[in-house]
Amino acid sequence: MGYKVLDDNLTLANINSDKPKVCFLHGWGRSSKDFMNIENEFESISLDIPGFGKSVPFPQSLSPKKYAEYLADIIPSTVEILVGHSFGGRIAVHLSQIKNYKKIVLIGTPLIRKQNTKKSFSAFNLYKLMNKYKLVGNEKLDQMKNKYGSEDYKNANKHLKDTLVMAVNDDLKGVLPHIDTKVELVWGEEDLEVPLQVGLDSNDIIPNSELTIIPGGGHNVLMSSSEIIIDVIKK
Repeated sequence: MGYKVLDDNLTLANINSDKPKVCFLHGWGRSSKDFMNIENEFESISLDIPGFGKSVPFPQSLSPKKYAEYLADIIPSTVEILVGHSFGGRIAVHLSQIKNYKKIVLIGTPLIRKQNTKKSFSAFNLYKLMNKYKLVGNEKLDQMKNKYGSEDYKNANKHLKDTLVMAVNDDLKGVLPHIDTKVELVWGEEDLEVPLQVGLDSNDIIPNSELTIIPGGGHNVLMSSSEIIIDVIKK
C-alpha cells in the first residue's frame, strides 16, 4: 500500500495492510524508515511522527503525553501492538494509558529520568540562575541553550526545542507501575544514550515485563538487530 497521509492531513505513514495490527513509533529526529527491516514481517503502520520525517511539523510544542493524545485519534483501531524506539517509546507508554493494547514493545526508551547526584557548576547554570532572577533576558538564555545544548536541541526548530525539553523532563517512573498490558523491553548492552540500567530498573517496576538485552548493541539497534526485535514482537 505504501505511504499515505492520515486523516489529520499532517501525519505521513507507511501502511502495508487495510487492518494493521502493529504500529511503529520512531525515535527523536528519526523517521519511519528506521523500521524498514522489521515492518514487513507484520500487518503494520509506521508513522512519521508530526515534526519528523516527511510529516508536516506541528505549529506548537507538545509533550510526549500530548503527542499520545493526538495520535490516539489517528492510529487505526485495529492496532494491537505498539513498538516504540526511544522518544517513540515514551509516546507508546502514554498511549497505553489511553487505550488497551495487547502488548507494547519499548526499545531503548528513557522511561526513568536519572537524577544528577552531583551539583555541577557551569556557565549555562549561571545564566539559568540569572534569568530566574531577571538579571538576563530570555533571548540571552536562548543563546546559551543553543551554545551548550545537545546536538538534538541545536538542530531543532523553536517548537521542537520546547518539545525536546518537555520530553527530557517526562519522567515515567510514576506511570510504569500502572501499565496493565504486557511490556517487552529491548536494550542494547552498550547503549550510551539510555544506559542499560534504565532498562533493568524499569523491568523491576513494570508489573508484567520482560527484558531482552542485545549483546554489544548500542542505542539504535533497529537495523543491526532487526531479527531479534522481530522475534520479541512475535512472542
